[in-house]
Amino acid sequence: MNKVVYLLSVLALVGCNEDDLTDLVQGNTKVFTVTGANVQSKLGAIDPGYYDINSITNGMGSTPDNLPVASKATLENLGIKVEGEGCGKIEITHPLCFEDGNTNSCLPSEINMLGLAVYTIDLDKVKMASDNGFYPTLATDVGGLYVDIKYQEVNCSYLSSL
Repeated sequence: MNKVVYLLSVLALVGCNEDDLTDLVQGNTKVFTVTGANVQSKLGAIDPGYYDINSITNGMGSTPDNLPVASKATLENLGIKVEGEGCGKIEITHPLCFEDGNTNSCLPSEINMLGLAVYTIDLDKVKMASDNGFYPTLATDVGGLYVDIKYQEVNCSYLSSL
């Protein structure tokens, strides 16, 4: 019953695309984590190009607050069943911030695209996932200071080819 009430609340608050609606009807939602980034102009010691997120964060010196970085193993270790997985990308129009009103959560302007791992999980587990390095695709799933960030689904081989 809680899922039905929650579903209706979410639908009332946000516009959903067809995939979001299908997930919500099934009691699921998507979360993402950043796996890589495209640097369009020199960022500290990092030359332009696409890099895995560890290379970027190590080269930046400091990372944006609430940058969602985790792995599928993190979900599994938390006892969260992964119902589906895929990849995505965010073409960045600056500023892109991961927390409303916190400029320290914004990406530097040298980054123009993020590569994502996207996981479908149980709606009841989204808060736990967001507390452990994942970002809810529907920010209203968690509430608080999250910002709705739109991403484009891509074939995972596309990100591997960059």
